[in-house]
Amino acid sequence: MSGTQSADAAHQLIGCTSDALMRARTLLLQPAPQNLDIAASSLGVAIAQLTDLQSLLTVSPSRDLLVTAVGLGKELDLISRLLEHAASYHANLFQCMIEAADLPTQQAAYMESTRCMSLEA
Repeated sequence: MSGTQSADAAHQLIGCTSDALMRARTLLLQPAPQNLDIAASSLGVAIAQLTDLQSLLTVSPSRDLLVTAVGLGKELDLISRLLEHAASYHANLFQCMIEAADLPTQQAAYMESTRCMSLEA
């Protein structure tokens, strides 16, 4: 691959990676469960493209492209953490909902045990 072709391929990968990261970030602004799934998929695409870009840069290094790739990697890390926090929030919310749904059963059992009294004389 010539220098011009590899530079063009690198610029195309940068654009695609940037688009995938922007899509993930936008989806995570409204972290509904379905948006988390789509954002995770977008991050998977971004990771694959960034890996391809890093491979391309080892063959044909360019200072400017390397700096851009490092910046995209940092952005990827930040968005990945945002996704993890959003997923953790939803997991905790579902756990609280499950526990709250189970609460009347627990209260009924407690109330049943308090109905019986024994008096010793």
